[in-house]
Amino acid sequence: MVMPFTLGILIFAVYPPFYSIILSFFNVYKLSDGLTDFVGIDNFINLFQDTTFRQSFISMFALQLPRLAVNVFVPFFYAELIFHVSDRKKQFAYRFLLLLPTVCPGIVSSLIWQDIYAYDDGILNEILRSFGVISENINFLGYDNIIGSLIFMNFPWLAGTAGLIVLAGLINIPAEVLEAADLDGCGVMRRIFVIDLSYLIGQIKYVLVFGIINIFQDYSNQLLFAERVGTKIHVPAYYMYTLVNTNQSIGKAAAIGVFLFAIIMFITAATYRLLNSKDEEYA
Repeated sequence: MVMPFTLGILIFAVYPPFYSIILSFFNVYKLSDGLTDFVGIDNFINLFQDTTFRQSFISMFALQLPRLAVNVFVPFFYAELIFHVSDRKKQFAYRFLLLLPTVCPGIVSSLIWQDIYAYDDGILNEILRSFGVISENINFLGYDNIIGSLIFMNFPWLAGTAGLIVLAGLINIPAEVLEAADLDGCGVMRRIFVIDLSYLIGQIKYVLVFGIINIFQDYSNQLLFAERVGTKIHVPAYYMYTLVNTNQSIGKAAAIGVFLFAIIMFITAATYRLLNSKDEEYA
């Protein structure tokens, strides 16, 4: 039983990253070319000389930092609202509704929002025109508006599993702690910042770390919208994808992957260290 599982882990989870590290030191255009042209760190040097690669980081932070803030704050906000619902049946219903949007794949959600943002007959343009907010349709997916449109996509950003994880942390706060806070006249906002946050360090750490990882890995919207605006919304992961799929340089694409992995590892370690120190302060 253990051997097939271990073999699968080695083949599909361990081998690809290690092979990518090796590829990053070779000049490879097709995997069938083999590892014959060793170039050392030239692929990494070329990355930092590549204007498109540097611009992709600017686009990534412009797109993903606001979404990271949303992905950290919104689960906490929804979890607090549901936690304060006294009726257990209603609380269960709200938890179900919070998780319901996860049934819809992300790419399907993006396609729906593509129709909402459509220039000619999009719902958003129709609503804004009917209320007299605009006189002419707005090209939400055009070059000037694409970043704001992608940030606003999936509003109201229902929290999904992250919200349930934070809610579970709130539910696990000892009842005697909450009762003592009530007896001491602790207001809702003070209790949230003084008590709730101290018990949610683990959940916040989880949401924050996976949100940071998603910043560097996600390029699903680029697959749909990048052709409309050129390199305006290119992110490093999407640039890596285009290098591989156009046979420009697999070695350079591997170098991007290794570089992103190093950044993710460093930021994750720093985040854990920071939040662990906060945890010790609360303890």
